[in-house]
This record gives sequence, structure tokens and C-alpha cells, in this order.
Amino acid sequence: MNFFSYESKPMQILMLLGDLIILNLLFILCSLPVFTIGAAQAGLYTGLKTLLDPEDDTYISSAFFKGFKTGFGKITIAWNILLVADLILGVVTFLSYFYTQSTTSYQFWAAFIALCISLLFHSLIPLFHARFTCTPWQLIRNAWFLIIAHPLRSLLVGILTWLPVALFFSMNFVTYMTLTPIFILIYYSGSYLFGFSAMKKPFKVLIDHYNQTHGITPPPETEEELDSGDYEEETSEYEEV
Repeated sequence: MNFFSYESKPMQILMLLGDLIILNLLFILCSLPVFTIGAAQAGLYTGLKTLLDPEDDTYISSAFFKGFKTGFGKITIAWNILLVADLILGVVTFLSYFYTQSTTSYQFWAAFIALCISLLFHSLIPLFHARFTCTPWQLIRNAWFLIIAHPLRSLLVGILTWLPVALFFSMNFVTYMTLTPIFILIYYSGSYLFGFSAMKKPFKVLIDHYNQTHGITPPPETEEELDSGDYEEETSEYEEV
């Protein structure tokens, strides 16, 4: 098979890398105002959803900005509410350590665990928005359900999301700067792709559970099911987008 053919494996890999780099750069540029980071995450997840759907021929950049636009209001509100909570919990965690001079006190660990849970919310809300249509409150509530029902997968998504920040505070600045090309070119889109794939099964379970409890028959997958007409479209707070 010709190396430069669109159907060749090497070319498909190169095209995938190119799309991931484009998404990564768009995410960084749209995150620069800081308060738009949540919307940029939603755009990145929407772009990744399009990238993983072989039947979706939408341009990656168009998918990104669609997710960024639709998530700008709801995600920004929820994300910044949680940001205030993060700052408060961060101060409480620091003060707990400052006054006790120990990381073994229950006050420190209570504040630290609460901070970690809040950071998990930050990670899961944009991911949930890329798959379902929800209000800001529903996004926060459903992110909590994901943390309870799938703690390990949620933790994985949280670690991938906040690893650059953790490395920034724990590594030598010069050493950290050597990693910046990776962060600029591929890290966010690559790690978010991994996290998006990790949450695919929980989201499918969520959709199936909602369909079952509300008596909704999923859209047909075969022509025979389509001809029977024995199904209805799903419309709700869990409506997949």
C-alpha cells in the first residue's frame, strides 16, 4: 500500500498526531484568559469526540469551537464556582499545615481531600458536557455521581488533567521548562483523549440505565430495527450531544 495513501497506517497515525497538535494548540490559546479554561476543556473534549467518531466528518477546529461556544456559559459558571472553592480549600489546607506543622493531622487531611475532590469536579464537568446536555447545576451534580460510581476512572482523569500543575510546583523550574514543548504540542490533547476513552464505558452505562428506567428504546443499530420503528429519541438532562 502506498505510504502517502489516506488508508495507510502511517498516514493515519500522522493525521491523528496532526489533529491532536491542532487541538492542543487551540486549547492552550483559549485557556490564556484563565477563566475560560473550563470552556477550553469542553472544546477539547468535543474535538476529541469528533475525532473518535468515524462517521463525523466535522473539521477538528470547528468541533473545538462548537464545544467552546456551547460550554462558555455553563462550563465557565460551574468552573469558576469551583475555582472559588479551590482557593478557599487551598488556603484552609495551607493554614492547617502551617499551624500544626504536620501532614498527619486530621484537619490537614480533611482539607486536602476536600480540595482533591473539588479538583476532580473541575476535570469531570467539561468531560460530561462534551457528551450530554445539562445545566450548570446538573453538570456539578452528575460529576459527583461519576466520582462516587467510578472513583478510579475519575481519579485517572483528574491526575491527567492536573499533572502539569503538580509538576510545576514540585519540579525545578529549569527542569520543568524542558517539558514545555510536550505540553504545548501534544500533552493535553493526548492525555484528555486517554481520559475520554477511560470514561466511555461509564457513560454508556449511564445512558443505558436512563433508557431502562424511563422506558426509552435506544436508536436502532440495524436496518431491521429501523424498519420496525419501535424506538423513540432520548430527550432529557442526559441527552447525548
